[in-house]
Amino acid sequence: MLKSKNTFTSYFLIFIIILIGYWQVSFLVYGLKWDLIDVVLPFRYYFSESIQSGHFPFWNPFQQTGTPFFADLQAPTYYPELIITSLLGGYGIYTMHVLFIIYLLIAATGMYKLSFHFNKCRYASMIAGLAYAFSGYIIGHGQHFFLLVGAAWIPFVILYYIKLNQEKRLINSLKSGVFIFLMVTGSYQALSIVMLYLLVLIFFYFLISTLLERKTRDVLQIIKLNIYASIIIMLLCLPLIISTFEILDSTGRLSEGIGLEKTLAFGQPYTTFLSFILPFSTLKYNELFGNIDLSMINHYVGLIPLVFFILSLFRKHSILEYLILVFGLVIFAMSFDFLPVRAFMYHYIPLMDSFLYGAYLRIYGLMAIILFAANYFAHFQKDITKNKIKPILISILLLIVLLLLTVASIDGFSDKNFDYKNIKSLLTNLTFHQSVVIQATFQSLILAGLIAVIAFHKKIRYPRLVIILLLTVEVVAAAQLNMHATVINTKHKATKMQADLSLCPENFPIPIDDKIIFNDSQHAFFKPFWRNTYIFTKQISFNSFSSFGLNTYNKLDEYTGLKNAVLDNHLFYFSDSILALNNLYNKATDDSIFSKQLYFRDTDYKRLSDIKVKTDSTDNYQILDFAPNKVTIQTSTKHSQFLTMLQTNYKGWKAYIDNKPVPIYTSNFNYRTILLPEGKHVVKYKYENDKILVSYILSNVIFIICIIFLLGHWLYYRKKGSKAHIYIPLALLITMALLTIKNFSYKKKYKTVHEFYDARYPSENAAFTKKLDFETVKNNNNSSLAFSGNKSLVVNPETKIVPIIKLVQKNNRIKPGTLKVTAKIYTKSYCKVLIVSKISKKWHANKIERQIEELNQWNEVIYVRKIPKMNDGEILKVHLWNLNKSKFRVDNISVELFEE
Repeated sequence: MLKSKNTFTSYFLIFIIILIGYWQVSFLVYGLKWDLIDVVLPFRYYFSESIQSGHFPFWNPFQQTGTPFFADLQAPTYYPELIITSLLGGYGIYTMHVLFIIYLLIAATGMYKLSFHFNKCRYASMIAGLAYAFSGYIIGHGQHFFLLVGAAWIPFVILYYIKLNQEKRLINSLKSGVFIFLMVTGSYQALSIVMLYLLVLIFFYFLISTLLERKTRDVLQIIKLNIYASIIIMLLCLPLIISTFEILDSTGRLSEGIGLEKTLAFGQPYTTFLSFILPFSTLKYNELFGNIDLSMINHYVGLIPLVFFILSLFRKHSILEYLILVFGLVIFAMSFDFLPVRAFMYHYIPLMDSFLYGAYLRIYGLMAIILFAANYFAHFQKDITKNKIKPILISILLLIVLLLLTVASIDGFSDKNFDYKNIKSLLTNLTFHQSVVIQATFQSLILAGLIAVIAFHKKIRYPRLVIILLLTVEVVAAAQLNMHATVINTKHKATKMQADLSLCPENFPIPIDDKIIFNDSQHAFFKPFWRNTYIFTKQISFNSFSSFGLNTYNKLDEYTGLKNAVLDNHLFYFSDSILALNNLYNKATDDSIFSKQLYFRDTDYKRLSDIKVKTDSTDNYQILDFAPNKVTIQTSTKHSQFLTMLQTNYKGWKAYIDNKPVPIYTSNFNYRTILLPEGKHVVKYKYENDKILVSYILSNVIFIICIIFLLGHWLYYRKKGSKAHIYIPLALLITMALLTIKNFSYKKKYKTVHEFYDARYPSENAAFTKKLDFETVKNNNNSSLAFSGNKSLVVNPETKIVPIIKLVQKNNRIKPGTLKVTAKIYTKSYCKVLIVSKISKKWHANKIERQIEELNQWNEVIYVRKIPKMNDGEILKVHLWNLNKSKFRVDNISVELFEE
C-alpha cells in the first residue's frame, strides 16, 4: 500500500508540474500553432464530423478535389484516440489543448515506469519523467502532434516488450501488442520503423542470453509469447495494413521513397550541441545552426540530467542498458550532416529511405541519455556522501563552459532591445548573444544550486527532493523561454480560436456550389487558421497542405494550364468536347485550354469519340444530397453529353443513373466523367469498401476487449476480494455502447449551408435586427449607386465601398456574440467583392465570389463572425468592398446580432 501511495504521489507531482510548466496550454491562454492547427486539427476534425454524422470517413471531398482519407497515413484513421474523442464530442481547439497535456502526462508516466524498471528508485524516475516531458524534443516539436504521440508511447512499448521477454507472462504479450498498436497507428511512421529494429535487437538479446544459459523451455516460451504479441498487433493493425497495400500503387511517396539528397539537406552541424546546455540560443542566429528548422535542433534534456549522464558513462551497466544507449545514439547521429550515419542507414537498412527528417527520430537518443542519467542518480542518492565528489567536479566543468560562453557573448550584449514591461516582446526581440548571456546566467545558478545541495546535503532534510525541485525550476524555465517559438501562438487566444471554429457548419450540408478555383487560401478563414480550412467551412478545394497526394492529383499539377481550366468549373459540369491526352503533352502551361475540354486516355477516347453529344445552355443540375461517401444529383439535359464531377476518380467509386450502374471514365488525369443520356435523371455516386470497414470494426472490438480485460486484470490484483474488476469494466463497456448508439442514431440533417445557419441562428432569437434601408444609402449622394425597379441596389464599377451598417458601442448595448449578415447578389460576372466587418482597426473579410452558384440569377450569400466584448465608443462597421470595380445588384440585406 505504501509503495502504491508513493507511486501515486510521484504521478500527481508530475501532473502538477506539467500543468504549471505548460500553463499557456493547460489553461487555454494562447492557441497552439503551425502544423497542429493546419494539419493535425483539420484531419481529426474531419474524422469526428464524419463519425458524428453517421459516416465512416472513407473519403474527404474538400481537399485535393477529393482524396481517400482512410488511406492517408498522416490522418491516423485507425488510431483509437480519434473514435473515442469523436464519441465524446469531437475535436476543437480545447480538445487539442487537453490532448496535448494528456500526451505529456502519458510520456512522463511511461518514462517514469521505464526508469523505475531499471533502477527501482522513484526519485530517479521522477527526474526521468520530468526531463522527458520537458525535453527539447517535446518543446521543439510542439506543433508536430504525431511526434508527441510517438514520444508518449515509446517508453511503454520498450518497457512491456522487455517485461514480455524477462517475465515471460502472457499478460505482457497483450500489453506489448496494445502499446505497439497505439504507436503504429497514432505516431509518425518512421518512429515505428525504428522501434521495430530496437525490438528485434531486444528480442535477440534475450533469445541469445537465454540460449547461453541453456534454458530451452524459456527460449520456447519467449518465441511463443512473441508470436502471441505479433498476432495481437496484426489483428489490431489489420485495417491499416489493408489500406496501406491498397494505396501503394496510387501514390509515389510510398512506393518510391525519399531521395537521399533531399533528406541529407536537413542534416545539422555540430553547433546544435549547444542546445544541450542553452536551448534558448537556438531561436536566433540561424547561420550558426545551419539554417535548419528550429524545431529540430533542440536536444535539451536538462543540465542536471546531463551531469548525471556524463557520470553514468564511467559506471558499469547491464548489456540491455548499453544496447538501448548505443541504439539511441546511432539513431540520434542520423540528425547530423557531418556524420555518415544517415547515408549509411539510407543505403543499407530497409525502410530508412521512406522518411525525410532524421532529426524526427532523435527522441531515441535523448530517451537513452535520460534513462542513463536517472539510473546513475539512483546509484548516487543511495550514498550522497560517498558519491558527491564526481557530480561536483562535472558541475564545475559545466559552470566553466557556461562562464566562457557568457564572456564570449558579453560584447554582443546590449539592453537596447529590452522591453522589461513586455515579456512577450522581450523574448521575441532578444539577440543571439543576449539569449546566451541570459540563459547561461540562469543555468549557472542552477548548477551552483546543485553543487551546494550535494556539498551540504547533510544539513538539508530532503536533498533528493531539493534536487528534483532544482530540476523542475530548470526545465520549466527552459521550456518557457522556447515556448513562444515552437509551441504556442502568443498573438491568438485559444478561446477566440475556438469561438471562430464554432462558426463552421456542422455535419455535411450541401456545400455552396461555387467555382472550385475561387476556394484558395486568401480570406479562407479566421487567423491564425490558414491551410486546410475548407475542411471546416465545408467547401471543395484543390489545394491542401499535406504530404499525401495521389499520383493522378500530382499529375495535374504538372499541367498548370489544364489545372486552371478544370478548376474554373463548379463541382459538376457538362461537356461535349473531348480529346486524347496525346493532344495535351506539348502544351502543359497553355492557358488557352477551354474549361469544358475533357482529355481521356487513348483507350477511353477511342471508346467515347464516336458518341454523339451536345451541350445546351438550358442544361442544369441540382445537388439533392451530399455526404463523404455518397453524392446524389438530379440532372435535366436537352441532349446526351458528358457529366464531369470534380472529385478524384479513385478505385472503388461507382456511379448510377436512375439506380442503374454506369462506367466512370477518368478525365483530365484525375476526375470522374460519365456519359449522361438526355432528359431528366437522378445520378448517384457511391463509395464502399467492406474490407476496410469490417477490419476496422474488428480492430476496435478486439481493442475494446483488450482494454476491458487489462483494466479488470489490474483491478483484480489491486483490490482483491472486491468486485471492482467486474463492475468498473462493465460500466466502461456500457458507457462506450451508449455513446456509440447516441452518435450513430438519427440526427437532423440540414439540406444546405444556408438552411444550417438559419436553424442555428433563427431570426426570432436575434438581439438586434436591421434590414438595410436603401433610401438611406441613396441620400449619401453617391451617384454610382442606383436602384432597380424592385428597389434592389445597383452597384456600379465606380463604387468602391457600399456601407451596410455602422453601430457605436454605448452603455454595453452591443453584447458579445455572433454577427450574421445575409443578402442576395445578382451578377453577370464573377465579381471580386468582399463582405467586410470591422471593429476599431481589426477587420475580417469573406469573398462573395465563393458563394456565387450561378450567373444571371439571384445568389444567397451569408457572412458570420464572432463579436468580442466592445468598449464604449468602439464602432462596428459592415460594408461591401468592390475590389475589381464590378457591376452587380444586391438585395434583401439583413444584419442580425445574436448574444452569447
